[in-house]
Amino acid sequence: MSTKDPALEAEFTRKMVLGILGTLEQKGLLSKEEVDGIIRAARQAAQPAPKRPLGGPAGPGTTWVRPGQTHEPVDRSTPVAIPNVQRQPEPVKTEAAPPVIDIDLG
Repeated sequence: MSTKDPALEAEFTRKMVLGILGTLEQKGLLSKEEVDGIIRAARQAAQPAPKRPLGGPAGPGTTWVRPGQTHEPVDRSTPVAIPNVQRQPEPVKTEAAPPVIDIDLG
């Protein structure tokens, strides 16, 4: 049985890996972008995975029920009226003749 503290082990490992990455960067074996990418990937892997949403989007006709509420089927015997959503043609506007101003200057 180990008496080592896991937090101290994790800190030691983190510092050792950063030292190795820094040395590899100084020697020219890794670029700055590669080191940053490795550190970013390690941080992302250390984070817990986000909870996945339940199922996909609801399909047509889905009835939502609150927890504890019983499901009541929808009455489908009533006909459904479908609105007419077709675009109506624009009414043709007839332009009135421009006003004529008759001035007698004489």
